Amino acid sequence: MPEATALLRRPLIAKTRMSCKANIGNRQAVSKSNKGKISARGAIALGIGSMVGAGIFALMGEAAAKAGSAVWLSFLVAGVIALLTGHSFVHLGVRYPSRGGVVEYLVQAYGTGRFSGSCSILFYIAQLIGMAMISLAFGHFAAKLLGLGDGGPLFWERLLGSGLIIGLALLNLVGSRLVASAQRVIVLANLALLAVFTVALATYADVARLSVGTWPEATPMLGSLALTFFAFTGFAVVSNAAEDMENPSRDLPRAMYGAIGIVLLLYVALALAVSSSVQGQELTSSGATLLAVAARENFGEIGFQVLLISAVLSTVTCLNGGLFGVTSITFTLAEKGQLPARFRQEIKASTRGLTISAVLALLMVNFLTLTTVASLGAATSLVVYTLVNIGAWRLLGDVGWHRGVIMLSIVACVLAIVVWILYTLQTSPGSFSIFLSFLVIAFAAEGLLQRYHGRRILSRSHTQAP
Repeated sequence: MPEATALLRRPLIAKTRMSCKANIGNRQAVSKSNKGKISARGAIALGIGSMVGAGIFALMGEAAAKAGSAVWLSFLVAGVIALLTGHSFVHLGVRYPSRGGVVEYLVQAYGTGRFSGSCSILFYIAQLIGMAMISLAFGHFAAKLLGLGDGGPLFWERLLGSGLIIGLALLNLVGSRLVASAQRVIVLANLALLAVFTVALATYADVARLSVGTWPEATPMLGSLALTFFAFTGFAVVSNAAEDMENPSRDLPRAMYGAIGIVLLLYVALALAVSSSVQGQELTSSGATLLAVAARENFGEIGFQVLLISAVLSTVTCLNGGLFGVTSITFTLAEKGQLPARFRQEIKASTRGLTISAVLALLMVNFLTLTTVASLGAATSLVVYTLVNIGAWRLLGDVGWHRGVIMLSIVACVLAIVVWILYTLQTSPGSFSIFLSFLVIAFAAEGLLQRYHGRRILSRSHTQAP
């Protein structure tokens, strides 16, 4: 998710938003001068903030459209898969502490050849998909809030979402601190709002609405699993912080399992509260506005407006973080030789990676729908995380019984991908075709880069953390 990369910037640029240009020019100086270490509690907060953001406002409704009143079960299973995959990230983070995270693990596991480069490009594509999803969600929420209906909802989703990408990209180019300075406050406010909303909504619960008899068939329930897993994907940022921990072998497991565990409880509780307080028809047809619909049904129009405003603010700050994060990712990939050097060329207060990524996200926003983007993002993230799990199996041959857990994580992710493929082929074959095209693009782009640019992927040596 985009919010993951946004919150990771703390160890890179201290507590304030520096321009990307200054960050690039003074990377080593910042690293040396920043003596602070991230504690387990700090990393837990980082992980929670990375997972719980704008995505949950859209994904809860998209998942409920498939799983109905059993959406809480889908979140529970997805959370277990996240815990298993988080276990792999913990051991990789301790063995290969790096802010590069997924990119570093892929290079270590698969070498510096075409495969690891293709996987890194696929990871970049996954970040772009996440940005597109957040932009379309913003358009959806803002159109509802403003009462815009003429021209069709998709028209306004794309128009407003495109406007947000362009506006925030321009702000990042000139180095504005306005949105970034408010980001942490809004994230914390949204966390508090969701927690309070869950507790308040539970008082209106009708347990009968959760009975097995109200569940849909198994196929759509399983089809929702990739979407609910997508809501957890920000946990990877916790392992990125290993390099800044005083004792990664002690603090990283606590932070990873603590962050995922807390978010798992919140998601399941929220899904139970919503499913038991919203009528079945609205539960499966409200889409991205499900949480706001639940607020209106139980707390009136004021509750509906408050949830929409919260969702709009969350998407703005989340996309701003996504733009900043994808700029950092493209700079790192270009620095390691996994993207052309053009991506790290400076433009005002940022780099060309920002403008290229913004254009690519705009293409996705204007040619895909929110439902399609969410599905593609879920599948692409599952593929990347499966590759990380397999990489952990290849690299970690001396961790005893932990290898059994790593194998479980591989099996769980592979099964989730297979289920997504089978369900998507039945319900939206076009989405599966787009997914395949992304895979082809990743490998083709890597082949072209190596053939015509003669570039070479750089690997990093590590000493095992204490």
